[in-house]
Amino acid sequence: MTESTVWARQTRFLHFGMAITVSFQLLISLIMAAPEAGEKRSALESLSFEIHEWVGMLAVLIILAHWIWSVSSSDNSSIKTLFPWGPEGRASVMNDLRQLKSMKLPEGGGRGGLPGFMHGLGFLAVTGMAITGAVLFFILPEDGSKNDMAELVHDVHGFIANFAWAYWWGHLAAAFVHKRMGHDTVKNMFNLG
Repeated sequence: MTESTVWARQTRFLHFGMAITVSFQLLISLIMAAPEAGEKRSALESLSFEIHEWVGMLAVLIILAHWIWSVSSSDNSSIKTLFPWGPEGRASVMNDLRQLKSMKLPEGGGRGGLPGFMHGLGFLAVTGMAITGAVLFFILPEDGSKNDMAELVHDVHGFIANFAWAYWWGHLAAAFVHKRMGHDTVKNMFNLG
């Protein structure tokens, strides 16, 4: 295990927080129902929506902390790792893609290249969910009455949710593949010690 494959401790804690809150948010969204004017919701739909709102605000704080950490960090948790768009980062992504084309799985973990780029895309998706969810938290009428701004933000929130779900499933699949190939990526990410 090289040092570049192990994420910084702060990143591991923030990733753990995001993994728990985002997974919870996605899963509870399957049973909740937002208030709609004139429509009755079951107690479970109402309660799950309230929980979704409050866990969502916790997710916003964790995502904000992750952004602050990523921007201020100078190690493998830096913004350059998540968004390897400079010449060196793009070359690393291309090298990883060539390895995949040759049926070789690039090493995952705390490095730029394809793993960093994929984490960056997921980070953007959950950031979009967090921003639109936080806006909805403050502008969505509790009685479900129509509000053009709330409906627009709700539609954008729902649209971004498709990317968050796709990323969530892809992330789980990539973790499984890395584990099957003998990489310690998952263990390294969730080793909070």
